[in-house]
Amino acid sequence: MNLYLGIDTSCYTTSVCLLGEDGRVVRDERRILTVPSGGRGISQSQMVYQHTRNLPELIERLRPALEGSRIGAIGVTHQPRRREDSYMPAFLAGWGCARSLSAMLQVPLYCISHQENHLLAALRPLGTVPADPFTGLHLSGGTTDLLYAVADEEGLSISRIGGTSDISAGQFIDRVGVALGFPFPAGVHLDAMARKGDMDIKGSRVFCRDGEISYSGPESQAQRQIAGGTADSCAMSCWTLKTVWNGLQELLDAGLAGGMDKLVAVGGVMSNGFLRSQLLRYAGRHHVRVILAPDGYSADNASGAAFWALWKERGHL
Repeated sequence: MNLYLGIDTSCYTTSVCLLGEDGRVVRDERRILTVPSGGRGISQSQMVYQHTRNLPELIERLRPALEGSRIGAIGVTHQPRRREDSYMPAFLAGWGCARSLSAMLQVPLYCISHQENHLLAALRPLGTVPADPFTGLHLSGGTTDLLYAVADEEGLSISRIGGTSDISAGQFIDRVGVALGFPFPAGVHLDAMARKGDMDIKGSRVFCRDGEISYSGPESQAQRQIAGGTADSCAMSCWTLKTVWNGLQELLDAGLAGGMDKLVAVGGVMSNGFLRSQLLRYAGRHHVRVILAPDGYSADNASGAAFWALWKERGHL
């Protein structure tokens, strides 16, 4: 039986994944990159160093799944977005590893962007890459983008139709979370704190113009309150998530105005239970079909790259 290997080396996580011929995950191994206490990220050189150390161990963990099987093809992320000017050294670690494995095993190698990987991870459970265009919502530590996507021979051709004009939703959450004393990345910790509070709290209004929203004002407001010692961690966590949703609602309204009827929502921020539930309610009110990644696959992972390798080799499941 052939298995299909995916590799992703992002700014947050080293990820490898094996899919079977039916598209199901056979083995999934990840390691979150280490960030110093109180830090809000690490340098690209540190990312490359950690990925280079992590990849051999994670790939070794795949070995038991290969008993009686072989690698049929490899998919890897080699840049953040599918654009000529999109480059980040962190992806060189995974790309170099994938190229070496492809050459030694004499199997095809398929390169896609990190953004395509996220969207394909959500599409994988459907067992198909849709031929029709769809709207994508990519929410992560460095990205808040509303997208127009359509499949082609190289993956997904993506155009940005809206997003943030300054910091992303993930950066807003991480900066507030770190200021509250949570480890980086702070999303899961802020989410856990918010679950203890009252989500009926009113978040801040988020400015939107021509499909571009801004979280910098609310972030400054939060930082002032935290620095002044007037912020309760639980209430601030609830307020932050509510404010993020206020901004996303503005963004989605712009998508509706452009004819959005099918939405694939991905990225680490979409792991948040409150935001997922709000999005599903919004979609129900506006008759939009929403596709979310399976539990555990909104955050950085390599299943989308593996799925693209499988799709290119088989064309069907």
